[in-house]
Amino acid sequence: MRTIDNARRQTSLRVVCFVSTMNDPVAKKFLDPALLDFGCDQTGHGRRLEHFGGVLIDRPLPASRAARRQPGLWQDATVVFREASRGRGSWEIRGHVPDPWLIDLPLPGHCLRLLVRPAPSGQVGIFLEQWPQWQWLTRATSAGSRVLSLFAHSGAATLALAAAGAEVVHIDSSRQALELARENAAASGLAAAPIRWVREDARRFVSRELRRGSQYDGVVLDPPSWGHGPRGEAFAIDRDLPPLLADCCRLLTPAARGPVLLSAHSPGWQPKRLQATLTASLETTLLAATQVSSGELTCPDLAGRLLPQGGFARAGGLPPTGNRGTNSR
Repeated sequence: MRTIDNARRQTSLRVVCFVSTMNDPVAKKFLDPALLDFGCDQTGHGRRLEHFGGVLIDRPLPASRAARRQPGLWQDATVVFREASRGRGSWEIRGHVPDPWLIDLPLPGHCLRLLVRPAPSGQVGIFLEQWPQWQWLTRATSAGSRVLSLFAHSGAATLALAAAGAEVVHIDSSRQALELARENAAASGLAAAPIRWVREDARRFVSRELRRGSQYDGVVLDPPSWGHGPRGEAFAIDRDLPPLLADCCRLLTPAARGPVLLSAHSPGWQPKRLQATLTASLETTLLAATQVSSGELTCPDLAGRLLPQGGFARAGGLPPTGNRGTNSR
């Protein structure tokens, strides 16, 4: 048994798919990647069981109070997160983990290949609830368009845009996240795509772009509940998202048709609120005349239960697919 307590475990950039064998019951039985089950453990704490790259991962899901539907599967987890304090802990490795540890996420006309990177926070750099949004971005984006990707983390949204032929400006304040995003671009065959990688505070960058007169055809934002920029700039979604989103929409060209995607995982930011905030920000743009759709970010488990993990609102492109689009302007 091994323990990982460092998010910066070095991972090779060799592109090697995980190949299942006849003796590998996990790889044979389940979709990959997939959420298999979620619910409370014996101590009453919520957890999720996921299948990534032929490996079962058991990690926290604090908001869950549900009962598990697949109790017999959890004992087969190879990688388990043990929380030592709120939001921090270490990873227990009980068996073989591929190196590099990769998953494939099909998009229209392309397949993203993303690294699984366990971090001390309990995150792994993969957000399956966003997969339908990444598929939508690939369909909704015109080749040659210029799109701003803020709070871009491990880069899947950026890569979905690049796969559609867009020029992308990728912004994140975390050096580790930026490095992971660039590794994901290389693994996905997009290392040469026109992506500008910038480590910067989102509000500071947008303000500078406004002063420079820069313009974009679309924008993607996935802000955290709270966070800090490279220089310690504090971000709080309730206080800072509405003015930031308004400034982002001021960056849109007069003829911009998107895509514009806003998503959040924060309490209080349900789909209707995201939709209302995006609609208000788009009032002075050409997209004000288009439909603004919203819905939940969800992920199904083996029992067909949908695990809600946030919400989205979006404009431009095609109607919602995958996640449930519930409201329209």
